[in-house]
Amino acid sequence: MGDRISIQFAKGDDISVALFSHWGGREFLNKALAYLKYLKEEIGNKGFEPLDRLEPRTVMVDFIRHLTKNEKRVTHDLYLGKNANDGDNSDNGNWIINVETEKFE
Repeated sequence: MGDRISIQFAKGDDISVALFSHWGGREFLNKALAYLKYLKEEIGNKGFEPLDRLEPRTVMVDFIRHLTKNEKRVTHDLYLGKNANDGDNSDNGNWIINVETEKFE
């Protein structure tokens, strides 16, 4: 039994791939929001690199790094899809997080 969910990051018309979690549930969404808040505090107003500019596709890659940095291998729970319909998020749906406002679209 899972607690399936997926998230995507967005900024304007730019949207990342979907990251699916089989067991993460709403806590997974909370982790994404906490990560985004921490990232924005850390980068401030630099704006030089794609991550500094909060480009959604780069934010997604760094979020995955953040989630898996202490893992030897990523063997379960997480997988990518090209969009919200490319995996199973049947328990909690897909959440699109606006990287600028930290609100849901």
